[in-house]
Amino acid sequence: MGRAKLRGRLGWIAVLCAVVFAVWLPLGILDLVPFVFEIPGETLLRSHAGLAVGSLMVAAWGFWEK
Repeated sequence: MGRAKLRGRLGWIAVLCAVVFAVWLPLGILDLVPFVFEIPGETLLRSHAGLAVGSLMVAAWGFWEK
C-alpha cells in the first residue's frame, strides 16, 4: 500500500471520527449521552469539541494534495 493510499484511508477514518464527535456534542449537552473524554484542566465539553476539531485537522491533512 502506497503512502498516498494510506493517507487517504487515514483521512476517511478521521472524517468518521469527526462525525461521531460532532454528533456526540449536542447529545452530551442535552444529557442524552455522557461526556467520556477528559483532558486534565479542560471542561468535558471543550475536550469533546477539541477531539472533533482535531479529527477534522487530521482529515484535512489526509486529503491534502490528493
